[in-house]
Amino acid sequence: MYENYLALIPFFPLLAFLLNSILIKKKLNNVQAGLITFMSLFISFILVVMTSLHVLKNGPVSIRLWEWMTYGNIKFDIHFIMDELSVILSLMVTGIGSAIAFFSIGYMDHEEKVGKFFAFFALFAFSMLLLVHGENFLVLFMGWEGVGLSSYLLIGFWYEHTKNGNAAKKAFLANRVGDFGLVLGMIGFALVFNTISFTDLKNPDMAILLANKELLIASSLLLVLGAAGKSAQIPLFIWLPDAMMGPTPVSALMHAATMVTAGIFLLCRVSNVITHFSVVLDVIAWMGALTALLAALIALTQRDIKKILAYSTVSQLGYMVLACGVGAFSTGMFHVFTHAFFKALLFLCAASVIYGCHHEQDIFKMGGLKKKMPITFWTFTVGFLAIAGIPGFSGFFSKDEILVMALTNPGNGVWLYSIALITALLTAFYMMRMLVLVFIVEPAKHDAHDDHHKKDHKHDDHGDHGHHEIHESPSVMTVPLIILAICSFAAGYIGMPHLLSHDHSRLFQNFVERFAAKTTGHTHLSVQTEVIMMAVTTLLILGSMGLAYYIYVKNDHVKMRDSLKNKFQSLWSFSNNKFKVDELYEFAIIKPLYEFGNFLVDIVETHIVNGVVKLVTKVSTEGGNFLDENKPEKLEMGILYIVIGLTVLITAVFNAFIFR
Repeated sequence: MYENYLALIPFFPLLAFLLNSILIKKKLNNVQAGLITFMSLFISFILVVMTSLHVLKNGPVSIRLWEWMTYGNIKFDIHFIMDELSVILSLMVTGIGSAIAFFSIGYMDHEEKVGKFFAFFALFAFSMLLLVHGENFLVLFMGWEGVGLSSYLLIGFWYEHTKNGNAAKKAFLANRVGDFGLVLGMIGFALVFNTISFTDLKNPDMAILLANKELLIASSLLLVLGAAGKSAQIPLFIWLPDAMMGPTPVSALMHAATMVTAGIFLLCRVSNVITHFSVVLDVIAWMGALTALLAALIALTQRDIKKILAYSTVSQLGYMVLACGVGAFSTGMFHVFTHAFFKALLFLCAASVIYGCHHEQDIFKMGGLKKKMPITFWTFTVGFLAIAGIPGFSGFFSKDEILVMALTNPGNGVWLYSIALITALLTAFYMMRMLVLVFIVEPAKHDAHDDHHKKDHKHDDHGDHGHHEIHESPSVMTVPLIILAICSFAAGYIGMPHLLSHDHSRLFQNFVERFAAKTTGHTHLSVQTEVIMMAVTTLLILGSMGLAYYIYVKNDHVKMRDSLKNKFQSLWSFSNNKFKVDELYEFAIIKPLYEFGNFLVDIVETHIVNGVVKLVTKVSTEGGNFLDENKPEKLEMGILYIVIGLTVLITAVFNAFIFR
């Protein structure tokens, strides 16, 4: 029975995609199209819950739909599984996806292409469920590519604007680089283990690991490249902030709760292999730590509410990857779980603000929304406290455990911990900055004369800010906010540390470790040390929040900000320009490729290829003319002389090589 449920889970989003696609010409309104997608995801959510309860009690459920082909001993099956890892992401995709779909019914109420939007939405959910439920690399890769395609369609939904189309292409191309690594890594694993099944990789043979160490390290690093593409890590993080050009619910769905966590999910799938190679873990750890810090530094100076949350997402993904790099895969997945709720909440709150402010996105053009949008304010505050890591909220439990795991990691633990702690303080600062500028500070105190926002600002939609009264969003949008706010507070309690709960500690992590590699090799901290660490971290975070509040509320923040900008002008500009990473890639990669392409067109094709074609044409023409002008008997004698000459030449060469 549960096997049938598993097969049906991806079916309903696929059905919603087909229905919305077929009915596009009927010009469905936002309620009709939205309900089709919402109901499909909600039905799948119910099936996921029922199957998950069975998995909790009796272990994984799997179903082999059909065998596609066999290569040697490797079977390429369309095979689904619901195990400890897929349970988590299945609940996130269908549960949070249902809430976002319901929210989108209100958000897209003035959009003409709602049928197309909700069709792409359902296609994305179907692809993500394929990725999550794949029992082997083949099915995972099918979902992986489907997610890439549907994200391209959703990011470029308003393709009429050049920036939106360019953002979609940027995301698509950056992910293709990661996909190249994924394909090669899959091939390497298949060659070594003679299987593509994740179940077979759960307990790898040590003899095989040692005998193929170099190939497995290379293959693992290629899989890490694939994970870096989907989860927006250095060097492939550049696509995610630009992906905010799509509708804001898309950001909440893909770039907070589902798609971007696929890379961490992949690392956990192969964790029982890569955990044996310290060099691979070191690469993962440093990649995550540096990504977290870089994205947090960029977020400090951004003005677009969605861009701030986008870089925040990149930074939090760095935390998750860092956890995997120090061998704490279950802790990384725990942060994936808690982050899904509070980041989806923050993005939907941002969408509510944009909707209420008639599609304004510059936080310095907002202000004083606490009274006008109370539900959005209080739910946003819950999400803010969760991401900042305030005790009692979900983000505290997962982020604190990552800090502990980083500190107690042998080798570079102190350095990794320091970077992670600095990132946490920066997160608290820029999130408090956003909270007070959007909701607390009155618009009159904003620096409306600042030269930065004189430039043309591309909005999320085509609304006109300032011509209508700011208002709270309708209940179809606020109800999902309330549900996500409750989850953002409560989600962390299923993974509390031993310090806070002896009998029910680390329930989430222990569940994940039924499949993923267990956390081992870390130095054990005393209870007193853990208490001191929690207290110090919390005080530092509160201090960072207090500094932001002092600058932007209790002081003339315009004057102070200008003073700080003058003192650190170069650093401020560097951060505001995103550390010129895009320009670096433009100079080092894109321009050389363009120059090489121009060389192929202007030199190779024009002069060499076309020259050879013209030469062949000329020789053929002249040869034909020669045959026409000469008599047959002369032609026959010429051919005879040619045959005699070739015979003599071949005989001479043959004798030289055989009888030398």
